[in-house]
Amino acid sequence: MAALAPALGAFTRAAPARRPRTLGKSTRGRPISRVSPRAAAPAWLDTESPRDSVPDDVSAEAPLRVLVAGGGLGGLFAAICLRNAGADVAVLERTGEYRPFGGPIQLASNGVSTIKATSEKLFNAVHKVSRPFWKTTSGIRDGLKGSWMFTFGAITELPDEMDLPFSICVDRSDLQEQLLQEIDDENIVQMNSAFAKYENLDEKDGGGVLVTLEDGREIHADILLGADGIWSKVRSQLFNEPSGVKGAGSTASFTGYKLFSGLPIFKPYYYEDVGYSAFIGPDHYFVTCPDRKGRVQWYGFIKASKPNSPDQEDPVKFLESTLEGWAPEVLELIKATDPDSIEQRDLWDRFPSVTKSWADGNVTLLGDSAHATMPNIGQGAGLAFEDGYELGEILKTVKKRSDVKTALQEFYRKRIIRTAAVQGLGRMNSEAIKILTPLLPIRPLVEYFIGPFLPLVFRVQFGYCYSFAPEKMRAMEARQLADEMRQRHRDEAEVAWREAEATGVEVNGVENKHENPAMEVIAN
Repeated sequence: MAALAPALGAFTRAAPARRPRTLGKSTRGRPISRVSPRAAAPAWLDTESPRDSVPDDVSAEAPLRVLVAGGGLGGLFAAICLRNAGADVAVLERTGEYRPFGGPIQLASNGVSTIKATSEKLFNAVHKVSRPFWKTTSGIRDGLKGSWMFTFGAITELPDEMDLPFSICVDRSDLQEQLLQEIDDENIVQMNSAFAKYENLDEKDGGGVLVTLEDGREIHADILLGADGIWSKVRSQLFNEPSGVKGAGSTASFTGYKLFSGLPIFKPYYYEDVGYSAFIGPDHYFVTCPDRKGRVQWYGFIKASKPNSPDQEDPVKFLESTLEGWAPEVLELIKATDPDSIEQRDLWDRFPSVTKSWADGNVTLLGDSAHATMPNIGQGAGLAFEDGYELGEILKTVKKRSDVKTALQEFYRKRIIRTAAVQGLGRMNSEAIKILTPLLPIRPLVEYFIGPFLPLVFRVQFGYCYSFAPEKMRAMEARQLADEMRQRHRDEAEVAWREAEATGVEVNGVENKHENPAMEVIAN
């Protein structure tokens, strides 16, 4: 376990030790990004640095010192925003190296706009490893027949009308790597550094916050930002919740679903034309999202009466049995997936914290630590990026350390209504699916009565999500960029499919037997 480097001075910033990031091979054939666990730390991380030497005035010589607990997507993006705001930032990451995790995520137009407002370089880099939702159709499909029920035209229509960058699909690992490249300073991310507890200090003790790590080290900072996910240890202390407890023993809310996910190389007929599809059927729903390099991410939301059920030893057999009689578009993806690669977990979210602030003295929260939401609305990463951006904008105005507490409360007040609304939309979508699935036998009536209203409902929902847009992008430029991404997406997939077929892997899916609304979108 690497220790933090010794002090170099009270406020001087350590010179960046820009060693090349080590690259390895992932289980999916993608690079693993690693940050050196022995990178030299910013001087103020030294436990022996005198607290009373910190002036109240914030300046270029004595910037705000921000400690970010959690080196995930939200924590890394916040570090970029806070550094841009003039703060001296260090990120504590409990693991020893970054490994591939998860699959592609949707980063909606509001999140992409936030990236663009933060760094044009990062915006361009992320788009080189993403695929666009432009010229695709997303929506709800009949889980048993496979035909389309309702489509979400607003996903592509609204950004085009509002001069916003289009929503994108990007692998978590690829996005994480681009964030690390943007940081480009291994001093900032401290590996093997796990948060244990914090203590807000009185002014007579130097003010700020004293953070203790699991290995006993202590760090004095001006701000602690908890970005350590839904099972956040910073949140546990801030809200006086059981520390280190996950699942049913926690204060999180079980959504009633167990999530299964896979990422096979596969060539379905809709690969280029669909952003994502939610197949709904009795009790369950199944989401597909074409990824880069010929892969398709799928998520099976399987109804569960209680959390913490044992994982299935053979998830393919379990899902094929549970979803027997479902559309071939669903079953073929399950069959194409290696059972050992299928991930299983209970699905949790949290109720909005409207009665208690997520800021405590010189400590605050960000992302899932503060407002975990359902994945069906595609706003988890986007909200976290908004948090980082807004916190950076607020901290730009802080001139004295004694004003930090007030600034963090302002951050909470500025974010709580929006994040609570998006959390509510995510849970509402989940509950709506639960209502729709028993009505499938009378689907024509459902479509007749509900169909005319849904485009407006979707437009209002996505319009609100996209309303946070710190930087615009002209529609013509956004379309041109998206078309370039589509061509790159197509070429990469063809290469991956040929390579897979050369090794004997069957990649071709069933033929399309349904009307495909995506064809109309592309024609226009």
